[in-house]
Amino acid sequence: MEKKNEKLERAQKAAKGKVDFIRHLIIYGSVILFLAIINNITDSRHQWWLWPALGWGIGVFFHFLSSWGFRTGRLKGLEKRLVEKEMERMKKED
Repeated sequence: MEKKNEKLERAQKAAKGKVDFIRHLIIYGSVILFLAIINNITDSRHQWWLWPALGWGIGVFFHFLSSWGFRTGRLKGLEKRLVEKEMERMKKED
């Protein structure tokens, strides 16, 4: 029964991470679109909105990787091993 609850909690955490990413992507798109419109209304010679789009876009990309790309698969085993090592270290401290 405990394994089932553990799986449910992991599934809920993964789903929340994906929903948070989608929310982040929508906010990113809305703000960058707003900046692009302001830029083109006021001064279309210099496209300064591309700089925040690039900087924030890098953050969105890494958010994507953490919520969709690397949460499952190869890094999952690494995470489990790191948790086990951390637990062993904590036992030694006691």
